[in-house]
Amino acid sequence: MDWTDDAPVSPMGGAWRPMIDITVPYADASRDHVLHSRWRRQAGDLLPAPPLTLPRRAEGAFRVRIRAQRLLDLPVEDQYSDAVAGATGGPGGHLENQIVTHITFTGRTRFATRGRQAVAAAGTVCVRRNDEPWDFEVARDTRAIAVGLPAGAIRFPGDIRAVTAPQTAPAARLLLAQLRLFAGLSEELGPAGATAARNAIVELFRGLVNDQVVDDREVSPALFEAARGYIEDRLLDDPDLDPGSIADALHVSVRTLYRVFAEQAPGPVMAYVRERRLDRARAELLSTRLTVSEVAARWHFADGSHFVKAYRKRFGEVPTARRKP
Repeated sequence: MDWTDDAPVSPMGGAWRPMIDITVPYADASRDHVLHSRWRRQAGDLLPAPPLTLPRRAEGAFRVRIRAQRLLDLPVEDQYSDAVAGATGGPGGHLENQIVTHITFTGRTRFATRGRQAVAAAGTVCVRRNDEPWDFEVARDTRAIAVGLPAGAIRFPGDIRAVTAPQTAPAARLLLAQLRLFAGLSEELGPAGATAARNAIVELFRGLVNDQVVDDREVSPALFEAARGYIEDRLLDDPDLDPGSIADALHVSVRTLYRVFAEQAPGPVMAYVRERRLDRARAELLSTRLTVSEVAARWHFADGSHFVKAYRKRFGEVPTARRKP
């Protein structure tokens, strides 16, 4: 990448606005103050600086260079940085209302929060929730594209704070291709086309997160419990309860939902739904004077005969076997 002013080309394509180009000697006793004051002078409120701390060295200089582009409400930055440490996220912190993605080409950024770590290394895509404080360390000669999404754009399943995928993964390749296309065409698109492209990118981010969570065995128990709770709350009131609506509510793919039930339950999703409805129907048969047909209809069975057959298969007896005369 040539960083001269007449070559503002980014790996994402498109026209990029020069925002930050700062060089500070590491030996300067006031290096941190110089860095922040120059940053404010160059970018103002358009690109707030996180709290940054430069290492002290006898020789050499720190350099940071950032070009920026905005795809509707998605800020995108082409970043280069030498070694530096800082903090981001959390209430009132830097980029607190964003989900931040680093597409790293060289170098590495290491993030840490509450005993957890996420590493945005060369050749990876790292998607990170920024709603709690993170400390970070940037390695020398780190080059990355940073993309910001609104905090509510992606719901991370379970207690996951960050998801990392190789740039060669199919979901990552598709995301990068769409992001490059949008960046290259953003100035030519009308409002409707730009909005459609923006929404497609957000959906691809969701797909990337969900595809990676599929491979995280530690998340399956939490997702299973969340799915059980959602199903239990809607057994009676939602006749159209199905894998698609459950997956949407949990912000995971249907494939992830199937995978979780295959690992955590003795049967498929809809088998679990049917069994829980039979359990609830049985409790009503033993505690109310509703007829078998009324209970079957109330718990969304197609007809009385279908209900009786399913009931006998689950409990080994007909629905009236334990009713008091």
